[in-house]
Amino acid sequence: MPLSKALSSKIPGYHDDLSDVPKNLRRRVTAKFIGMTVAAVESSSELQGVNQLDTTECRDTLQFSQGIQSLTDLLFGTARRLDLMRRVKEGRAGKSALAIYNIAQRVALNPNNTHVKVHVENLKAELARPKRGQTAKPTAQPEPGTPDPTAKGGGTN
Repeated sequence: MPLSKALSSKIPGYHDDLSDVPKNLRRRVTAKFIGMTVAAVESSSELQGVNQLDTTECRDTLQFSQGIQSLTDLLFGTARRLDLMRRVKEGRAGKSALAIYNIAQRVALNPNNTHVKVHVENLKAELARPKRGQTAKPTAQPEPGTPDPTAKGGGTN
C-alpha cells in the first residue's frame, strides 16, 4: 500500500465528503481562543447551562489540529526539500548541457560537422523559447503609412 493511502486511512475524517465546503474557508478565531473558551465554559455553570459548546468536541478538535499541523509541517518540509534537490540536480545538469552547447557551437563551425550543426540549431531554438510565465516579445510592426524598407521595387528615382 502506498504511503499516502496508508497515512490517509489513519486520519479520522480524511475521506469525508467536503465538496460543499468553500475553497476560501476562513478560520474565525485562533486555537488559543477556542482553548480559552473551553476553559471558561468548564469553569462556569452559567456558561455550561446554555449548551452552546461541546467542550469534549472542542478539545478533540484542538488535539486533532495540533497533530495534523505537525504532520502538515513535516510533509511541506519534505516537499520543499525534494523540490530543492530537484532544482539542484537540474541546475548541475543544465550547467553541463550549456558547456556542451558552447563546445558544439565551435565544432559546428567545421563544414565537415553538419550533423552537429543541426543539434546546435535545435538547442539554440530551445534556449530562445520563452520561459514559463514569460510571453514572447512581439516583433516591432512599422507604423501605418511608413514604407517597408524590406520591400523590393516600387521605388521612384
